[in-house]
Amino acid sequence: MTLLHRTGNYHILSRIGAGRYGVCYLARDDISGRTVALKRFRSRIYGRKRPPNAEEAVILSSLEHECLPELLGILNTRKGYFFILEYMEGTSLEKLLFRRKKRFEDAEIFRIGSQLLTLLVYLHKRHIVHRDISIANVLDNGEQVFLIDFGLAQFSDDFSSDWESFGNLLLYLLYSSYEGKTGGAWYEELTLSPEKTTCLKRLLGLAPPFSDTEEILLAFSSCFAVP
Repeated sequence: MTLLHRTGNYHILSRIGAGRYGVCYLARDDISGRTVALKRFRSRIYGRKRPPNAEEAVILSSLEHECLPELLGILNTRKGYFFILEYMEGTSLEKLLFRRKKRFEDAEIFRIGSQLLTLLVYLHKRHIVHRDISIANVLDNGEQVFLIDFGLAQFSDDFSSDWESFGNLLLYLLYSSYEGKTGGAWYEELTLSPEKTTCLKRLLGLAPPFSDTEEILLAFSSCFAVP
């Protein structure tokens, strides 16, 4: 898809990123002056009778949380089908890790992990599973994390995919300061306490799973907290 210059009342400022279902742009509402994110869906997606994003609008409309994007409206134009979303200002963990080569200290890992789990508790209490927890979809401004891209989200009571994805995200952060040889199992390479190892194994399905997300938050807070 080529970069648009304008659609409706929105002036395209830059391209934010792309996923399997479409492209996100940073845009300005020429009427209000508000900066927003425009999510443009690929034609083969929005042209179906029931596109994969069918539940996304319903889920986003049900959320009221400052760290989750608000759905502000929908545009259906000759240039494409768009979600108008609240712009969440922060840098993706993916960019911090691979472009800026950031090393995450224990205190940062604890802050990011506990804040993200708090968001998951909020979602899971509403029977929403995100299904795409990744370093690309978690933004950080140095003080607070934000969870974006609900394109795969569903109403469900099976949260195991979110738990496993959260565990994998933690491993990315833990490996950011690792300087040894790689190629072995993470629990052999990383220097972790038995409590942290057990917590991660339970998240990743290598040990008996947690019963719910609140239990994970309690366990994580206990073993990852910095004295």
